[in-house]
Amino acid sequence: MTGVQFRDSWRFCCLLLAVSVAGGCATMSESECINADWREVGRNDGLEGKRQTQLARHYDACIKYGITPDQDEYTAGREAGLTIYCTQDSGYWEGRNGAGYQRVCPASSEPAFLSGYRAGQSVYDAIENIRSIRRQMESAKARIGSLEGEIRKIESPGDESDTEEKKPEGNIEDRRREIRKLEDELDSLRALRAFAVAEYARAIERARNLGYTEEFRLDEVL
Repeated sequence: MTGVQFRDSWRFCCLLLAVSVAGGCATMSESECINADWREVGRNDGLEGKRQTQLARHYDACIKYGITPDQDEYTAGREAGLTIYCTQDSGYWEGRNGAGYQRVCPASSEPAFLSGYRAGQSVYDAIENIRSIRRQMESAKARIGSLEGEIRKIESPGDESDTEEKKPEGNIEDRRREIRKLEDELDSLRALRAFAVAEYARAIERARNLGYTEEFRLDEVL
């Protein structure tokens, strides 16, 4: 065995150890293992930005059927897939869709990928931030409405058939204090929303500067 072969074998053993520790679901079925074109499997994994450790997962899935992945074919295919994945356009849409980046791109193409990825991620994060604030505001408004309803029930005289347990527990002043607190929170959330909308506009502008036809669709996120 040459030094290069020993090094490659050692690397593969390390990958197998990592997968055996991490565990997880099988990546391929028996029929997929039997009929696998390992160059194509590697290419597809490269197109999806999968790490080299994915090969060890395929090994773990296929070895039970007596099939060993072709490491050389897989690696060649994965590298071909990465040449398509590691581009600005691919990076942009990975970030725009909220996908993670596994640090798989080589040094020569990673800057372009990250340029797109960060721009797309900025748009995604800005939209998610606005939606999160919206959900918090809706929750606060719903709670205020609930408290106001409880106050009305406590204040209403009711009829003789009413029983005390039908009325909400606690007192009116406690509820009014909570309402005031929630209204203050709503004021703060409105300010945060304004900042978030401004950041959304900036993110859209950065995307457009890179050539992506993003539209400022505030009505869809508020």
